Amino acid sequence: MEKRKVEYETIDFLSKALALRFKLNGRTFTHVIGVSRGGLLPAKIISYILDAQMLTFGVTSYDGDKKTGEMRVTQDIDFDSLPEDSRVLVVDDKVDTGGTINFMRETIGNRFAYVRYAAIFAEKRAIKKVDHYGVVLSDHTWIDFPWE
Repeated sequence: MEKRKVEYETIDFLSKALALRFKLNGRTFTHVIGVSRGGLLPAKIISYILDAQMLTFGVTSYDGDKKTGEMRVTQDIDFDSLPEDSRVLVVDDKVDTGGTINFMRETIGNRFAYVRYAAIFAEKRAIKKVDHYGVVLSDHTWIDFPWE
């Protein structure tokens, strides 16, 4: 397994690059959802640049450092309280198997007019799981994030 250490400056740069790509292409969002925990910092940076409300959704398939294989919601959003014409961007730090993004897609469903999914890092095997990504990684790459 390949390992990479990433600093806060890299997360900041890649988050801003994604946000500016959206902005330059005329893509607007009313809400940015940070998938807790890793997606919170990138989502916050992106939400400021896009001038969109930030929401947080917590989901995990881990119990401590052990993968359980079952998705458990740790912080929910009342999606039904958001306007149907909301334009939503869901942000996570990394997509590898796509389990979290798939769970988010199922949870959000077709409630909103426009929903896109983004990750700062995407393993090659999972790039089709998200609509936008910052950096493609080789499969099974471990990222040592600065907040871990």
